[in-house]
This record gives sequence, C-alpha cells and structure tokens, in this order.
Amino acid sequence: MDPSVHESYLHPISIVLMLSTTLIIWFYMSQVRKRLPPGPWHIPLIGNSWKLTADKDIRKSLRRLHKQYGDIYRLYMGPKLVIIISGYETIKEVFVKRGGEFSDRPDFLLQLIGDNQGIASSSGELWTKLRKFTLKTLRSFGFGKTSLEVKIHTEVSILLSEIEKENQNPFHIQDLVKPSVSNVINAMAFGEHFKRDDPTFAKMMRMLDESTENGGPSAVLLFFPFLRHLPGDLFRVKKVFRNVQFVEGFIGELINKHIDKFDENKIEDFIDAFLLEMKSNRDQKDFTFTNKQLIKTLSDLFVAGMDTTTTTITWAVLYLAAKPDIQERVFREVIEAVGAERLPSLQDRRNLVYTEAFIMEIQRICNVATVSLPHTCSVDTKIRDFDIPKGTPLIPDTDSVLFDPKIWGDPEEFRPERFIGEEGTLLKPDEFIPFFTGRRNCVGEPLARMELSLFIPALVQKFEILPPEGMTFCIKEMDDEIGVAHRPKPFEIRAIPRTK
Repeated sequence: MDPSVHESYLHPISIVLMLSTTLIIWFYMSQVRKRLPPGPWHIPLIGNSWKLTADKDIRKSLRRLHKQYGDIYRLYMGPKLVIIISGYETIKEVFVKRGGEFSDRPDFLLQLIGDNQGIASSSGELWTKLRKFTLKTLRSFGFGKTSLEVKIHTEVSILLSEIEKENQNPFHIQDLVKPSVSNVINAMAFGEHFKRDDPTFAKMMRMLDESTENGGPSAVLLFFPFLRHLPGDLFRVKKVFRNVQFVEGFIGELINKHIDKFDENKIEDFIDAFLLEMKSNRDQKDFTFTNKQLIKTLSDLFVAGMDTTTTTITWAVLYLAAKPDIQERVFREVIEAVGAERLPSLQDRRNLVYTEAFIMEIQRICNVATVSLPHTCSVDTKIRDFDIPKGTPLIPDTDSVLFDPKIWGDPEEFRPERFIGEEGTLLKPDEFIPFFTGRRNCVGEPLARMELSLFIPALVQKFEILPPEGMTFCIKEMDDEIGVAHRPKPFEIRAIPRTK
C-alpha cells in the first residue's frame, strides 16, 4: 500500500485519540484542582447516573450512596456534576441557614422546563417577587385560613356523594379524589368549579397525570438535552411537552375570559389579582408580571394543588384498607370528637390527635416527593470543606431525613404513635419535612395540610374502607416505580357506608 494513503487514514484517527486523551487528562486534572465531595467513579462525558437506577426504587440507591459517601456526595449525570445533599443537619445548613446562597434553579432546568417562568423553576429577584405576590394573593383568598374551609367542605361533600354512588362495588379512589382536590385550588386560582364530566377538564387532569408518570424517563433530557432531537419519543419527553402545551393552552383560554370581563374594582381570584398587578406595572418594564408568567404560575399552582395531595390521600386510603385496626382507631376518635352528623372541621384537629398523627406518618413513610427539585449557587462557594462550583445543581435528598433511623428509630415501620407525646399531645419534630424546608419549601403546604385534615377523617367517618372481597393488601407489594412522584400501584377499594 502507498505509505501516503496509509498516513491519510492514520492522521484523523491520531488527532481524535490525542484530543480524547487531552480531554480526559484535563477533565481529571480539573477535578483534582477542586476539592469536590466524594462519590463513585465515573466515565468522562457519560457519568455514573446508573448508580441511581441500580435499584427500581431510587430511594434504595440514594440510601446506599448516602451510607457509603456521607451527607454530601457527588454524581455525574452525563458530563454534569451534581451534588446530593443528605441528612437533616446538612439540609438545614445548606437550604435554611444559607438559603439565600442556594435558592436559585440550575440553568439547564430553566431552559428545559421553565425558561425562568413560574414559581417552580424561576430564580433570583424575579422568583422572590413572584413567590411573595403569590403567597400574599392566595392568603387574601383564604389560603391557610379557616375561611377556605367552606370551599373544602363543599368538595368533601361532593366526594362522599360520588363514593356513595359506587354502591359498595370496587373502584379506584384516586379517580374520585383528584377532581375534588383540584377544584379547591381551581376556585382560588381560576374562580371556577369544573364538573367531573367536563371533557376538557378531564383531559387536562389526564395529561397532567401522564406528565407526572413520564417525568422519570424524561428527566434524562436534563443532562443529555441533545437526545430530545432523536427520532421517535424514547424518553417520552415529546409527549410531556405536548401535554404541557395543552394544559397551558387551557389556562390561556381561562385568562382570556378574565381579560374580557376584567374589573379592577372586583378582584375575585388569582387571575384577576395578577391582571391588576400587570396593569399597575405596565409602564415599569417589570418582567415579573407578564402573561407568560401568569400561565406558568397557574400551571405550577394547579400541579402543586392537585397531584401531591391526591397521591397522599390515595396512600392514606390504601393504608386504612390494609390496616383495619388503625382504621378503627381513627374512626373511634372521629366519632368521639366530631360525631356522625357534621363533617370534621379544622377546629377539631386539637381533639383528633391520633388522626393527625396518622396523616403525618403517611406523609413521612410514603414521602410523595422523594427528592426536591435541584437548587444551585450563583457563585463559586464551599459547603464545609468541599468546593461547590458556580451553577452546580444541588439535589436535596428528603428521604435521608424522613427515613433516618437516628431520628425515627424504626423508620420502616408504620407507627403513628411516634408523633404523639407522653401527655397525648401531637408532636411536630423539626425533622418532619414532607414539604421540604427553607426558602424553597412547598408554596402549597398550608392548603395541603388543610385538605388532608378535612378529607381523610371525613372518609373514615362516613365509610368503612375495605379491599375488594377475597383480597388483602400488602403495602410492600404496592410500591410503584418511583419517578417524579412516589405513588402506589393502581388498586381498588370498597367503601361501606357507616350505620348511624
């Protein structure tokens, strides 16, 4: 063979090998220069994300890594460095005591899902102003106040009526709970109560459900964004985006209806309040209050107000059906404190200590949101002795707190009594953080607490909750694959009306 031909083949190969070798050496040298947290070995550009998927249940993977590397450790999702923050004291140190440093969202998260829009994915001063406005406005419509109790009671009554229509036949409880929970936030956000048979409303809830289910597979796009351009929809991200577009289109139509009849002297819901703020800031070039921000914020509120609470109630019903002795104790307490005629109220909570402890234990052991959305820092900084480069995603591992044996003793056991003190009063440990903690704690926490305290005791008050005939529930077999949310596998229950 002509040597010149041979050299023409070697030349580009040699260049590729030299560049690859240089890149690998540079990559590892850059890590040596920084004192990063410990972590498992990884392949440059590919990472070690398989360490999180070694178990079907991501919680088991996180617990194993936490045990091996400590409260602060690193992973590589593709080429992206990610820091996992575990343990109550460390989470408190980073996200509470130093919350101002670590309250932003990573750039890749903003670009993929939020474009710095809405409460969930925005950052900086924009997020601060938007969250402050949102909380203030929702409080004015009863958020976290007893004045909202009437609206929740309306939805509780509708739910009880729908359950009664099942005539003691097996049914899926989450399908009935979801519209009732959703309509509570709908009343405050949109000023609307959607009927259960409304086809558009039903489609919107179904699409949000699909987006939550597909959130796990599509999360890979956060670290390998180029994969979204592959043909087909292997990671289901295109379906998620189509669903999001439908939901945002639906919300946009509701906003347009409000614009058509807007009266600044008659502010009736969140949309009206936001439109008034837009009008007030029209000449100030304030990009906090725009139509796009309104759509994204309403979408965040709708998801936060529906999915996690519905899933928590679903878990509660499953545990009640699986543990009849606990259900009986909750029932007896409700009857003694409330009776059988009226619905449980928020004022009854002081006398429903075991029921409240049951709800808290559901939140702890089921931990619907296993990890929080990623945070980041806007400058190079340190956590303890470790260097944290600017823009590095930090993921809080709340499971490491809610399942910490040093805190709970027997975290794998379902034991509501852990939240009851020696004098019979309800205990609320600082380490109980199902809504996270710090500046980025869940904005819907006050509403969720109200809903759980009104829906769950009412269900037990009116119905005995049983598995289908001839069946029993084993909780350990009911865990579904954990993605964005920790849900049980689909199941049916029977609801037998209580005799008065």
